[in-house]
Amino acid sequence: MNGKLLLEEPSFRTIRWGTVLLLLRLFLVASPTHAQQGTLAGLKIPKENISFIGNKSFASEDLKAIFRSAGTVTAQLPPQFMDTYNNDRIVHASSMLLAFYRNRGFVKAVVSPPEFDLGASGSATMSLVLKITENNAYQLGVVKVTGATVLKETVVASMLSLQPKAMANLAKINAGILAVREAYLALGYLDVEIKTALDAPEGKKVAELRVDIVEGEPYHLGRIELAGRSPIDVKLLHQLLPLQPGDLFGKKAFEACLDTLNELGTTPVLTAKDVSFSYDKPKALVDVTIHLEGKK
Repeated sequence: MNGKLLLEEPSFRTIRWGTVLLLLRLFLVASPTHAQQGTLAGLKIPKENISFIGNKSFASEDLKAIFRSAGTVTAQLPPQFMDTYNNDRIVHASSMLLAFYRNRGFVKAVVSPPEFDLGASGSATMSLVLKITENNAYQLGVVKVTGATVLKETVVASMLSLQPKAMANLAKINAGILAVREAYLALGYLDVEIKTALDAPEGKKVAELRVDIVEGEPYHLGRIELAGRSPIDVKLLHQLLPLQPGDLFGKKAFEACLDTLNELGTTPVLTAKDVSFSYDKPKALVDVTIHLEGKK
């Protein structure tokens, strides 16, 4: 292993959870009060039956709190089902644990698929054990940016907002890369490619970040068509738009067009879903059709 990591959001989607799915079939628990909304089924795992091994830097109680809380608000999980786990909840909670570690310098941390203890026969209550492999915690060292010409490399580095010697934080790095990408899109660089790699050598405590940018060419607006009926003359609408043929086709400029049409009272309210795009990559042009009555 050379220590280089391509940065991606932590994910457990590629793990095979065959054991979990089998256990779910064997130990289904359901709520009759939710029968009309669909059966809520899963494994009954009380808080005290969740444990961790291998965690040295963070207390088991803190990890347990993350595991039990992950996704419960967005899923609107009723309190009476806090101890009920289906496959999706286990996958999501494990992913949140991994993100917790990787955003605190442990960029090579591993959260293994859980192990289960079936407990007493017929109890429908299980124990869950999660193995954590922390590996080293890394500080962020040198940040090297290559390929940036439209935005100076120093500007890109400042947009990343990464502090040297701070603990490596994958979420913060990804947020910085997103900000850089948004800046390029606003300038019309629709084909920009940004690749990142974190060099975290085994046995070391400092990781170096490399950001390689392929900018491509800036796109301009070719033509813009307003399709459909409008209470305002279409020719007049064309003149009122802030984006005209030949202008840089930036994301913000395009959004300003929709805002202008909506403020003028075209109905229904237009969104990006009501727009058709045609790209001429060799000429770096974008032709746009805005469906004033909504895209059918």
